[in-house]
This record gives sequence, C-alpha cells and structure tokens, in this order.
Amino acid sequence: MAQASDYRFAAATDADLPRLLPVLREFYEVEHLPWNEAALRRALATLVADASAGHLRLIQCDGEIAGYFVLGFCFSLEFGGRYGLLDELFVLPAHRGGGLAKRALAEIEALCRAEGLDALRLEVNDDNAHARGIYERAGYAAHPRRLMTKWLHD
Repeated sequence: MAQASDYRFAAATDADLPRLLPVLREFYEVEHLPWNEAALRRALATLVADASAGHLRLIQCDGEIAGYFVLGFCFSLEFGGRYGLLDELFVLPAHRGGGLAKRALAEIEALCRAEGLDALRLEVNDDNAHARGIYERAGYAAHPRRLMTKWLHD
C-alpha cells in the first residue's frame, strides 16, 4: 500500500470528470445518497469552472484516482462571513488505513486558510463511527443542532 506522502491533490478538470463519476457513484452507494447523474454533472462543471463556488480536488496516486473531496463556500453571520463546507470526502477502500483522510483534511484546512476563512464545517452520518472518529481526532466537534433541508423543486 502506498504511503500518505505518495499521494497528491490536484484540481479536477473537465477531462477528469468521466473517470471521477464511478468514484462518486461508489461514495453515493456507500452513503445511501440519491444518484442524479445529470444534477451531479452540472454541479461538478460549476466547481471546475468557478473557483468562487468551491474546490473539487482529486486525490491521486501514480495518476490514478484514490479519492476526492469537495470544498464548498457558504456565508454565515455566526461565522463572520464566508466559511468552508466540506461537502464530500471519499477515499477508495484500497487506499484507506494509511492516514490519507487525515492528510486530506489538512489540505482542505489549508485551502480554507488560503481563502481567508475562519471556519470549516462538515456533516457526517450518525451511523458512520469510523469517519466521525477521524473528524473528532482532527479537532472537529458536533454542534447540538440538527441540519434540516427542504428541496425547492419537485
């Protein structure tokens, strides 16, 4: 297995999207998220084209995708303006166990600092104790609030 230092983070391009989609599909299956490829393609295209929306980064080893993350930007008075939202972080199973998620979190935090952000938020499923442990060990804490969503389309 490769060491965490063998991996690199690269901004995704339009050319990367066809080989990234199967990785996203695996993440969506694992997390039981609804798969809407047309909507995902639109969102991915926005991230590739508009750095003000956020960052889509590939985690690569020897030119192959080992995972990816999506860092989006939000705004909140509570957080003093813009803050980061770690929307997705996924490491393929063959690349787990060597500290890669921890290294990805450090990369994400560095991107946030470079953007002048003071806060980074994320969401993790209640039943994903492994991921929750990674985030807690990295200094993330749960807030006593419930995230709620209303879809604004049919």
